[in-house]
Amino acid sequence: MIRIVGLLATLIFFNAISVVCAVASGYEATEEDFVRWETAWDSLIPPGAYDFVPKDFYFELLFNPTFQSQLDEAGRVINPLLEGKSVEIAGFMVPIEVREENVLQFLLVPEAGQCIHVPPPPLNQTLLVDTTTTPTPLRDLYQPIIVWGRLSVGTQSFEIADSGYSLAASKIITLNLEEDMIPVVPGADGDR
Repeated sequence: MIRIVGLLATLIFFNAISVVCAVASGYEATEEDFVRWETAWDSLIPPGAYDFVPKDFYFELLFNPTFQSQLDEAGRVINPLLEGKSVEIAGFMVPIEVREENVLQFLLVPEAGQCIHVPPPPLNQTLLVDTTTTPTPLRDLYQPIIVWGRLSVGTQSFEIADSGYSLAASKIITLNLEEDMIPVVPGADGDR
């Protein structure tokens, strides 16, 4: 819902995870991997977009309509300098186009459960991933993945969310984590 809340959850997630995780291919993820993935997400936000957030942030500020409006506006700012850049980024699949057991297009979001029962993440934290040339297996919404590919800057709208970037995926692998280690947006799914 709000980048600040998401950032706090992400930081807790990355600190807790560095101890136990492995990629399905046998690759052992390190703390450096999680820092790199967090940096990739942060790079989607142009420098200065959230400079209005005070260092002494307090919870009640989230309910201030002016502050909320500023957050919404900052979430719509995308980084044009990323056009054509190669990226490696970890996140969660929200299928857009599925054929049988394969996904042709999906949104990649930084936390599990985003776009489901809660407002979607900001535009600058949502990537449309195109796998039409090499469809990828459908994964659970709470199964983290790592995606490699080339970025395109530009907004696209879908029924469940808007994306600020597109990613032509060259490689996608599953990241195996213990269920209690997966960052889930509060209120995303009461059954989880």
